[in-house]
Amino acid sequence: MTLKRIILIFFIFLLSIVSIRSFFSSGFFPMHDDVQVARVIEMTRALSHGQFPVRIVGDLGYGYGYPIFNFYGPLPYYVGGAFNLLKVDALTATKIMIGIGVLAGSISMYVLSSAIFGTLGGIFSTILFTYFPYRAVQIYVRGSIVELWAISFFPLLFYALFRITRKGGKFGVLIGILSLSAVILSHTVFGYIATGSIVFVAVAVCIISYVRNSKKLRTVGLSFLTVCILSLGITAFFWLPALTEMSYTNVYKVIGTSADYRDHFICLPQLWDSLWGFGGSAPGCLDGMSFKLGKLQIIFFIFTTGLWLFRKEKSKHINFIMIVFTVLSGLFLFLTLQISKIVWMYIPYSGFVQYPWRFLGPLGVCMALFSGYMLYGKKSLFSIFFFIFMGGGILFTNVKLFSPQYLYTQPVESFGDVEELRWRASKVSDEYLPKGIKIPETPSFVVKERVSGNEFIKVTRIRENETLGVYEIEAIDTRELRLNMAYFPGWSYSVNGVQVKPKVVEGEPYVVLSSGNNLLEMRFLDTNVRKIGNWISLATAFGIVIMMAYGKKAFSHHSYTCI
Repeated sequence: MTLKRIILIFFIFLLSIVSIRSFFSSGFFPMHDDVQVARVIEMTRALSHGQFPVRIVGDLGYGYGYPIFNFYGPLPYYVGGAFNLLKVDALTATKIMIGIGVLAGSISMYVLSSAIFGTLGGIFSTILFTYFPYRAVQIYVRGSIVELWAISFFPLLFYALFRITRKGGKFGVLIGILSLSAVILSHTVFGYIATGSIVFVAVAVCIISYVRNSKKLRTVGLSFLTVCILSLGITAFFWLPALTEMSYTNVYKVIGTSADYRDHFICLPQLWDSLWGFGGSAPGCLDGMSFKLGKLQIIFFIFTTGLWLFRKEKSKHINFIMIVFTVLSGLFLFLTLQISKIVWMYIPYSGFVQYPWRFLGPLGVCMALFSGYMLYGKKSLFSIFFFIFMGGGILFTNVKLFSPQYLYTQPVESFGDVEELRWRASKVSDEYLPKGIKIPETPSFVVKERVSGNEFIKVTRIRENETLGVYEIEAIDTRELRLNMAYFPGWSYSVNGVQVKPKVVEGEPYVVLSSGNNLLEMRFLDTNVRKIGNWISLATAFGIVIMMAYGKKAFSHHSYTCI
């Protein structure tokens, strides 16, 4: 590795570290989705009990059993859980998880922009993206770590598509598969958006290739489709059950109330400047959180547009990239504003996006990359000073945004307390609770034991975790036993070795016990849909390995410049 590359890596690492400098304190900070540590703890417990892929956890969901990772982007929490399994405490593992998401975004933006605009342009785009105000909102206000991770892989996905169109080869396809898979596994909504967009472009390119009879364009379109198909294949273990089993939860009710996209459009002046706050999004223009793009980011974007238009750029592929990212920037901006409401009405499953301002994330990617053109081909001493001045301006004006509202200190062990997990953390996010479950009104009503005895029943717990329960139960007569858990597809029950079908009342299962000693066993198994998803993922992963090892001939004709 050359000295130049080492210095660049260190600089990008330093940029990322400064944006999360508060993580190095002993405490933590509040956020809207204030269950990050709890999810890492629950992921760790599930992994330690041999559950993989992790789908259900035991303590969240008020102790009823919560199938959160059957629906909610699990990738960041696998990383956080892995560190926790390695004996890193849960709070530190959570901070590392968030830090990796931040660093991944900075690195992937540099990879993309430097490949197009050179070293100076790449570093400048990295500064703009790392200190894009909405990134601070994701980390310190909303606490949307899955969204942070998903957006961090967008530049790498764009790089893969760029590489496919410029150089071809299987390496670009592999990067595309890995980056799109990371987006899908980090954030379901952005995975849907990214995959749908690439499929649309791929089909359009294929149609144009047949009209023009261009084999080069046709190969590009087919490569794009390959990226989508294999990404969907390798992540099928997650998205296939999430799509088919969501109707068993309360998520539809949440989408239709406080998270209705029609109430959360941005007012145009808010993009230039809006008061920085740690509150929430509300109908109208008086939100408790900021949606500003950054004054310097806007100024640099406008200046770059003028520079590009008046420079009369001779490179066709640079012109193509500038056009593409101008269109994308305009599209993402349009989708955040009230004027796009009629378009949202015709976007399939648009209700699941919930907040139009989510598109500030990909807009930040486009604006940062686009502005890197200002330093395209610049190597003079003046250009270096110009870069230092502009980059320093971004750091000076935006670094103050990357701070929490306040820090608090509490024992690390308290994050894993039963009451913390089953009450406070559960209240923050309970939209994936199975239907029918009554929400406890006070901590005293949360589930204490999955199977509890009384004067008629004596319960001895033999073994219990998120996906398994084995109990010896002595009953004085034949009676129904209510199990203090949420019934969800996949749970199987047997009494004395005989499988029984439970009666489900208000989301909780009941089984019949006979007089005397009973052995009750319950297991959370994969449904047919989950099994199909698992096998598709395994088969796809095996196919990708074969393609990378022996697919050179299939891609050898693909080494050309298309744009």
